Amino acid sequence: MKPSELFQRLRRSPRAILSVLLPLGLFLLGWWFGLPPAKHDEHDHDAESGQVWTCSMHPQIRQPGPGLCPICNMDLIPLSGGGGGGLREVSVSPESAALLDLRVAPVVREAAEAEVRLFGRIDYDERSMNTITSRVAGRLDRLFVDYTGAPVQKGDHLAEIYSPDLLVAQRELIEGRRAVDGLASGASAVVRDTRRRLLEAAREKLRLLQFTEQQIADIELSRQPQDHLTLYTPQAGIVTSKLASEGQYVKTGDPLFKIADLSTVWLKLEAYESDLQWLRYAQDLSFTVEALPGEVFHGRIAFIDPEIDPLRRVTRVRVNVDNAGLLLKPGMFAAAVARSKTAANGKVIDPSMAGKWVSPMHPEIVKDGPGQCDICGMDLVPAETLGFVTAAGTSGEPLLIPASAVLRTGKRAVVYVRLPDEDGPKFEGRQIVLGPRVGDRFVVAEGLEEGELVVTRGAFKLDSELQIRAKPSMMNPGAGLDEKPANSASKELAGQWSPVPRELGRLLREPSEKEIAALAALVRGIDSSALQDEEAALWKEFSSRLLNELAEAREDVAGNPAAAARGVARAVEEAGRYLGLPYQPEAPPPAEPATAKALKSAIAAYLPVAAALAGDDDGAAAKAAGAMAATLAASPLAEAPDLAALAQELASADGIKPRRASFQRLSDKLIALTREKGLDAVGNAYVVHCPMAFKNQGADWIADKPVVENPYFGDAMFSCGTVTDTLSVEKGGGE
Repeated sequence: MKPSELFQRLRRSPRAILSVLLPLGLFLLGWWFGLPPAKHDEHDHDAESGQVWTCSMHPQIRQPGPGLCPICNMDLIPLSGGGGGGLREVSVSPESAALLDLRVAPVVREAAEAEVRLFGRIDYDERSMNTITSRVAGRLDRLFVDYTGAPVQKGDHLAEIYSPDLLVAQRELIEGRRAVDGLASGASAVVRDTRRRLLEAAREKLRLLQFTEQQIADIELSRQPQDHLTLYTPQAGIVTSKLASEGQYVKTGDPLFKIADLSTVWLKLEAYESDLQWLRYAQDLSFTVEALPGEVFHGRIAFIDPEIDPLRRVTRVRVNVDNAGLLLKPGMFAAAVARSKTAANGKVIDPSMAGKWVSPMHPEIVKDGPGQCDICGMDLVPAETLGFVTAAGTSGEPLLIPASAVLRTGKRAVVYVRLPDEDGPKFEGRQIVLGPRVGDRFVVAEGLEEGELVVTRGAFKLDSELQIRAKPSMMNPGAGLDEKPANSASKELAGQWSPVPRELGRLLREPSEKEIAALAALVRGIDSSALQDEEAALWKEFSSRLLNELAEAREDVAGNPAAAARGVARAVEEAGRYLGLPYQPEAPPPAEPATAKALKSAIAAYLPVAAALAGDDDGAAAKAAGAMAATLAASPLAEAPDLAALAQELASADGIKPRRASFQRLSDKLIALTREKGLDAVGNAYVVHCPMAFKNQGADWIADKPVVENPYFGDAMFSCGTVTDTLSVEKGGGE
C-alpha cells in the first residue's frame, strides 16, 4: 500500500488508526522495559510442522529436529518432501470425505466363483447314428418301416429285398453243405479240411449280406434257397431318414434308412471368448428346456471348439447328456449354466473330482481309479491333468476386488487405496493388472495386497483431484513428471538396480517365464527405505508400473515371447528415464561354471574376514584371513595366487589398522575379478562403499546382504556406507 493511500485510509477511519497505533505502542512499551523479543523454539516448530532432518551421508538417519549425525557427526539437513508419500497420494478432511460419499471395501483372497450362462439346442448324438445300406443289388419288395420318425427296437424288421445275387450265395452254401455231408469215411484230412473251409466261407458270405445265423441254419437244413432277404434293425432308436421307397431298385451300398439312438443326446451351446476361461473339458453343467418346466438336466462338457467364429466371436461347446427317459428331443432349445470356482492358476476347483480318473474321449466315464474307458477303451487320466483341483489351497486363491473400484482407460486400470493415517483420510492411486471379471468382481493379477482397502464409490472424484493438482492420474499418468539426467540416481538406488539391465539382456535374448520371474524378483528386492522422499515416490510409481508390465508379460510370453520381452524393455526404459538409472539391456557373457564356483568359494571365505573387522576383532580377522589364503591356495582360478598373497598379507599384518589397509587391496582385487568373470553367478554379492575411509579417500568391500556393516571403522562408524553395486543375486531371491 502506498503512503498516500495509507494516509487517506487513516483519515477516513478512526478504527484503522487504532489498528496501526496499538501494536506500535505495545512494541515501544516492551522495548522501554527491556523485554526481549519473543522467540520460537526451532525444535518446537519442526515438531509442529512435521519436518524431518537427515544426514546427507547417511540417509537412513531420520530425526524430528536439527543436530549432528550419530554416525559421522555431520550437520543434519532438512529432508525434502517431508513425508515420503507416493506421487498419486491425495489427502482429504473427514468432512470432505463425508461430502464425497467415499466408500471402501477390502481386497480379499478367495476362490473366484463365476456363473456362465449359455444357450443352445438339443441335437442327435452323432456317435449313435446308424445308416442302413443295401448289401446286394435288388428290388425292395416290402418296407416294414415306411415313414420317417418311426420308433424301432433292435432286431425289428425293416424291409425285404429281392436279389438274384442272394440265390447264388445261398446255392454256394447248399453245395458246400452237401459236399461236407457227402464225404466218404476214408477221405483224407486235407479233403475234409478243404470242404469245411469252403462251407464256412459260404456262411461268412451270407453273414456279410446281413443273413442272420438262424436264416443260415434254416437254409442249410431245408436246402432251399430264399429269393428274398429280410433286413433287421441293428439298434433301437428313431428312423431319422427314409431314403428308399417300396418297389425301388437299389444298388449295392445304396443307403436305405438312418436310425438314431436317443438314449444319449448332445447339447450344442455357444460361448463368448470371455467365457472360455471358466469352461473345462469334463466340467459338469446344468440346463433346462421350456418343454419340461421344473426339470433340471446335467451333462459334462465333451468338446470346446479350438476355433472362434471370426464374425460372431463365439465358439461351439458340446455337452454329452444321458437321455435314458427319452425326455429330451432333438431341436429343443436349452438354457445352460456352468458354475465355476477357480483358483489363482485358472484351474477349476471341484471337490467331487478328488482322486477321480476320466476318459479323455468320453467325459461321462468317471472312475475312482485308473483303468480303461468303457466306450472306447482308452486309458483314463487323472482329473488334475484336465485342469481340476480339489481345493483352492493346492494352487492358491486369487485376489478379488469389486468391479466398481476400477477406473479403466484402455489397458490401464487404476484403483484408489485408503492409506492408514491418523490425521485424516488419505488415499493413493495405483495402477494394477486385472485378471478376468467374475460377476461383479475382478481378479487382480498385480498391484494390490490382501486386506488393503480400495475405494468403491468416489474414486473418480479423487482422480479428478489429482488431475487438478497436475499429478499422475488415470487420464494422464505422466502429469508432473520430468525425466532425470542419465546416471543421476542416488547410489542407494543405483547400486541395487545394476543387475536389472543385465537380466533384461537375458530376457530379450531368450524370452521365458523363468527370466521374467527372475527380473520381477530383482525389482521387488530393491530396498527403498533409505531413499530421499522425491526419489522414493518416483521409485514407488515406476517400480509398480514395471511389476505390472512383468505380470502381463508372464501371461503373454507363451503366445508371443518377443512382444512380451519388448513390453518389459519399454517399462525398464521408462523407469530409467524418470529415475536417472541405466536402462540399456546388457548381455554379459555367461560365467564359466568352474570359475563361478571358485569365485563363490573365495567370497564365502572372504565374508568372515569382513565380519571380524566390522566387529573390531583383530584376532578373528587374522585367523579368517589365514583360512581364506588356504582356500585360495587350492583354487583353480588363474588369479588365485595373487588373491592368496593378499589374504596372507592381511593375516600377517601387525594390528587392525594395517590389516584394514590390506583388506581394501584384497577387496578391490576380488570385486574386479567378480565383475570380470562372475557377474550374476556367485550367489548374493553386493559392493558397499564407505566415503570416509582412509581420510575420506573412500573404500569398497563385498557383502552378502544390502546392509552396511563397516569393516574399515568397526563400532566407531558401523553403519557408514552405501550399497553402490550389485554383483550377483541368487535367482528367485530379492536379497
